[in-house]
Amino acid sequence: MTVALVLAALASPTVAAEDAASLIIACQAAPANRAAFRRELEGSGARQLQRWKDEGALQAYQLLFSRRVDSRGWDAMAILTLKDAARWKKIERDFPAGLPANVLALTTAIDTVPATLVRHGGQVKESEPVFLVIPYEVMVPTAEYIAYLDDYVLPQFAGWSEEGVLASHAVYLARYPAGRPWQSLLVLEYRNDQALAARDAVVAAKWKAVSENKKNVRAEKTPVLADPAPARQIP
Repeated sequence: MTVALVLAALASPTVAAEDAASLIIACQAAPANRAAFRRELEGSGARQLQRWKDEGALQAYQLLFSRRVDSRGWDAMAILTLKDAARWKKIERDFPAGLPANVLALTTAIDTVPATLVRHGGQVKESEPVFLVIPYEVMVPTAEYIAYLDDYVLPQFAGWSEEGVLASHAVYLARYPAGRPWQSLLVLEYRNDQALAARDAVVAAKWKAVSENKKNVRAEKTPVLADPAPARQIP
């Protein structure tokens, strides 16, 4: 399959007006509580998110856990796709971030960013995927950034998919971005650790002649390497 055909399969059109909004929720726990926090979030936390999904408040949810302790990043990230925003508003009155009290008790900080999924593709199911989540500061207007994604970024993803490295990708833009820790969030799912390790070689081999737009479009912030929780949900 050619890169052009892969790109056509992976690229999504600009988000439609009826597309559900997303919430990107990043949680931190004290290092001493990290193991307990993960157990509780994978258990009662995931069950409660599934409850909200079953009741129609959520269309889908995804839980990721950072692989390393790092104060510059997060310990857990929940990517929620809302189905009933009014219902979710009521839920959060009693369950901040949709989480039960025992999970919240182990949490030291929560950062919630309302977002829009602007590009996504792939969704190849893998047995041992690994995620690289990269936040960016965007320095150009939204329309120009979307064009940059389509002209430069998505062709890279098509090439990585063709090489058997990338399983899926998603690009989110923050709504009301002023003062947020990021304006664009890139969620890359690699097929496994070996595929992630091959990333640099694939980039060098296929894209060495391709340079970023000379204009300063975005600035990369601290990326986080993460693993999916067993309760991961895909719409």
